[in-house]
Amino acid sequence: MDTEKIKSIIKMFEESQISKMDLTDGDMHITLEKEMEPVEVVRKVKTAPIYHETETKEPQMQGTPMKSPLVGTYYQASGSNQSPFVKVGDHVNVGDTICIIEAMKVMNEIKATTGGTVLSINVNDGETVEYDQVLMMIG
Repeated sequence: MDTEKIKSIIKMFEESQISKMDLTDGDMHITLEKEMEPVEVVRKVKTAPIYHETETKEPQMQGTPMKSPLVGTYYQASGSNQSPFVKVGDHVNVGDTICIIEAMKVMNEIKATTGGTVLSINVNDGETVEYDQVLMMIG
């Protein structure tokens, strides 16, 4: 290996983001190593917005979350022509039906586990919900 080729390899190594390189050419072996500043890698994750029936400027962390007991499709009423079981601002009692979740063609009425006022509804009608997803806040 000639001197110009070695200089060229060193120059490319110095300009690269590589911190260590081992190169063997016949009976010649070169090891290049340099100290580098640690780089923080940040991944951006796209998230879909959640639309609330009422938008407020403060976080809606108050109250008791009503969570989905199963995976399925959330319905706010028993039919398309029917009024919703609950709306933001409505008062509910323990055991009142707050929505329906359809799973495997079975309509499951979801009952309130606490009484109070509906503070927010965190899912849209016809939206697929996951197990343990917060459906609404009652406080």
